[in-house]
Amino acid sequence: MIYYGRECQIYGNQDADVYIFCFFHDCTSIVKSLKKNYCLIAPVIKDWNSELSPWPADGFGGKGKELEKWILSTMTSSHHYIIAGYSLGGLFSLWMYGRHESFVGCISASGSLWFPGWINYLHTINREAVVYLSLGRKESKTKNRLMCTVGQNTIETYRYLSKNNRCIFIEENGGHFTEPDQRMIRGFKWVFENLSIFFE
Repeated sequence: MIYYGRECQIYGNQDADVYIFCFFHDCTSIVKSLKKNYCLIAPVIKDWNSELSPWPADGFGGKGKELEKWILSTMTSSHHYIIAGYSLGGLFSLWMYGRHESFVGCISASGSLWFPGWINYLHTINREAVVYLSLGRKESKTKNRLMCTVGQNTIETYRYLSKNNRCIFIEENGGHFTEPDQRMIRGFKWVFENLSIFFE
């Protein structure tokens, strides 16, 4: 359906208190696992490398700020917001969480934290929220000089965010494409269990 001028998949109750922006290839299994009253918005992403990259890099269009502008145009003060994603969607979600206090929860499952410039940006984040990070044990075992840094960068992200956030890092079995649905579901379960600190 068209939501605020953009094609999206919408799940749940649009009158709910909790709104979720989710960047994943198919949110059906996630939706089936959710027990809370929520509205999940999954924008249709046609070019992940361009639309979900926060700034330009070799092979990446850096049009994340265009998506950011659209997301902000939909948000109101009457909802609690969570942002979640896998791979580049996880990178984009963490970037957005770092820029906007409206997001009380963030899930980055197998996030592309190898992305050039991520660590520099990470150290500009100064806020509190509930943050879930996960990564497959085999994901950094690659000859790609950028992607091989994902393990080290994810651990550094966890250590830095843990100073001010309720943050967890889960090391998953397998590589990047191992049970992505289950990784996302585990992330949502943990975030909802820990969000009570904001809803009290």
